[in-house]
Amino acid sequence: MGKTTAMAEGPRQEHFLRQLENIAWHLGTWEVPVFLDFNGDRRRMDKGCIGHAVAAGAIEAPINGPDGYVVSVTLLKEQIAPRTEEGNTLTKFKQDYRAYILSRYEQFDLTFQPGGDRAYYFKAVDFPTYMRLVHRFTNSTVSLVYEGRWKEIASAALADIPSSMWLEHHDRTVALVTKTDAIDITAPVEKQKRSIDAAMEAAQRLLPFAKLVQRAQSNLE
Repeated sequence: MGKTTAMAEGPRQEHFLRQLENIAWHLGTWEVPVFLDFNGDRRRMDKGCIGHAVAAGAIEAPINGPDGYVVSVTLLKEQIAPRTEEGNTLTKFKQDYRAYILSRYEQFDLTFQPGGDRAYYFKAVDFPTYMRLVHRFTNSTVSLVYEGRWKEIASAALADIPSSMWLEHHDRTVALVTKTDAIDITAPVEKQKRSIDAAMEAAQRLLPFAKLVQRAQSNLE
């Protein structure tokens, strides 16, 4: 990488290492690609976090690939802690949740997400880049999230929304949110199909507002 970076600690670096472990676990290999595509956006690992991870002994010192730059990093096996029983329960629930939705709802696309978030991010198959849906298990909501160029357009276009929905404004996103039935991640998906169906019905009610914001953007061109 061309420089030596001191070991770093803190929430940001801990989050970086957790994400590396999640990706490695999903891929079934200790080697994790530096470049990833997420929701249509190409992303690159943070160089500083890679350097800190090398200094901490969490990953091997990376070497340049055939094109002259680093394309992957390799986790050291002893750095990966075993998953807790709670983590295994959540992972199993999310696997079954994804399989159930994909089997019943052709309009939605769900990537495999083994991480520790008590939520599932997904999108409609015709969504543009920087729009996505999220089902949050902990607060029983489904949200349509507008990022990037859609944030300001959505803030202006969504002036008239149903009383069952509300807007949440954040630094980089605005979300249209609605309530849904409660989900228990410790209970089998088979026993919660009605609640999951209710969440997908909530997601379907949000879809017209994705089209509305896209039309608003077209009117600005």
